[in-house]
Amino acid sequence: MESPYCYFRSSKISNIKVVYEDDNFIIFNKPNGLLTHPTNKSTELTLRDYLVDEHPGILSWGEENREGIVHRLDRVTSGLIVCALNLESYNLLKDKFKNREITKSYVALIEGALPSDSGILNLPLARSLKNRSKRTVDTNGRNSITKYELLNFYEDFNISKIELDLITGRNHQIRAHMEYMKTPILNDTLYNASKNHIIPENSIALHSAVLKFTLDNEKYSFSSDVPSFFNRVLDV
Repeated sequence: MESPYCYFRSSKISNIKVVYEDDNFIIFNKPNGLLTHPTNKSTELTLRDYLVDEHPGILSWGEENREGIVHRLDRVTSGLIVCALNLESYNLLKDKFKNREITKSYVALIEGALPSDSGILNLPLARSLKNRSKRTVDTNGRNSITKYELLNFYEDFNISKIELDLITGRNHQIRAHMEYMKTPILNDTLYNASKNHIIPENSIALHSAVLKFTLDNEKYSFSSDVPSFFNRVLDV
């Protein structure tokens, strides 16, 4: 089922875009710079706050401070994210993520080029001992698999535009894998990318572009265009 409508709502947070909504779940297009849910270090408004503001009923069953949150996107990452609107859908969607029954595809701009036009990165990840905010490739880490495909290489900028499919969904998986390959995501300074002054603060060139799943025997497919700064970086 393709997304039938797309609109903005008035809210405490004005730049959240609702891509689709029904009685069971809601699809957001999260902007860069916005947290998915509150953290111990921050009191700012988050996507979760928008969700509670629009659907206060989720407070009666949701996990505290993560009500309705089925998965998450990093603050610096933009794009599609699904949130549940009732407990049954929450449990179903959580199980689908756990069982790898949800397709998640990303688009990224990276420094340089990967060794082939397509491939699979099977690189276990663990929390970095040097920086606890990061993940790093570690033989004792958790199994982490990312598929990639080259969309375009911009020789003048030494930048690749790639599509990435998450087979597993580890925290910072794409970012850590790209750093290990020495092709970090543009402006991802946490993972050793150079600072890019065209890209806004608290943003990297990583976008959750496609989300597909089946719920109650209904197939859903959603897509989202990359932020405008992708083109500005390439001077297109």
